[in-house]
Amino acid sequence: MGRHETIMSGLPYTEIAEQSIPEGVDWDDFRVFLEVVRTGSFNRAATRLKMTQPTVSRRLIRLERAIGVRLFDRDRRGPRLTFEGQRIYNDASAAQAALVRAANQASNAAARVDGDCKVFMGDGIASYWMTRFLAPFFHRYPNIELKLFGAHDTMADKREIFDLHVHYYEPADADPIAVRVGTMHFIPFSSREYLKNSGVPKNVDDLGRHRLLDLAVYLADMGSWASWSREDAASHTVLFTNLSACLAEAVRHGAGIALLPTYAVLVDDVFVPLDIGVRFQAPIFVSYQRDATKKWPVRATLDYLRNNVFDKKNMPWFRDSFVSPANDWHARFESFVKQAGEAEPA
Repeated sequence: MGRHETIMSGLPYTEIAEQSIPEGVDWDDFRVFLEVVRTGSFNRAATRLKMTQPTVSRRLIRLERAIGVRLFDRDRRGPRLTFEGQRIYNDASAAQAALVRAANQASNAAARVDGDCKVFMGDGIASYWMTRFLAPFFHRYPNIELKLFGAHDTMADKREIFDLHVHYYEPADADPIAVRVGTMHFIPFSSREYLKNSGVPKNVDDLGRHRLLDLAVYLADMGSWASWSREDAASHTVLFTNLSACLAEAVRHGAGIALLPTYAVLVDDVFVPLDIGVRFQAPIFVSYQRDATKKWPVRATLDYLRNNVFDKKNMPWFRDSFVSPANDWHARFESFVKQAGEAEPA
């Protein structure tokens, strides 16, 4: 193999192809040529291309000189393709169609899902918190397919293989890596309708005169109110449920008072916080197997959860120490959601 052949063999295909293009050929002149053929007129082609008629004529003359053939026979009826012009028109049309097809395929590839991340979390935080960050997530990561699941069967997450688990306890197993991403603080909430009809409790003792709603993992569970009540919790706790969303909706529709996370004030103005000294907290952990983060969709989702969904540095409702709901929370939250959708720096 000669020196020239050796050099050429190392070039990408597109560079090799360039060597055979006749000198002086401008690819855009073929676009002008195609438009003249399709419109049947130099003037109409000039209008479509936003050029002047003399410019169109000059471009075609330049193309004819570069490729060494006459493309049109010109007479009073307008330009008519020569035999060579017809052959070049067929080839140029096919090339243009191939370029359009390639561009469309590239565009479709950019929108194609390149991987998934399977996430397990409780129904309450999935329904009332995570959903608010899904649109920004997909704007930032359009190629990730998110599989967000929860279960009311406490063993369900053991049977399924998830990439990330969001839960409220530190795993006892040594294998999973567990990262504490924040703390949820629970205080009593009710609706404005309920307070209007039943009055506002001023302290813990007043709770005995109100309908209490509670979350229970098991049927025999006495719930969270039991540790705060000065009386038998069963005497005024009228609802036990293991469904966080059910509990929140019961409060929304005026059924009674329940302990909800402080971020509930951001979910809907109907949730009214009652800071009467009753509160407890639950840590938020994200756990995963060490190999899981080798997949970029999992790694990206984990970073998104830590830095956007549960940003305890900037979100007071997820800090380790209790912060009472404040009027500026809504404005701060809107800013966090907007930032969550911004693309990561290159």
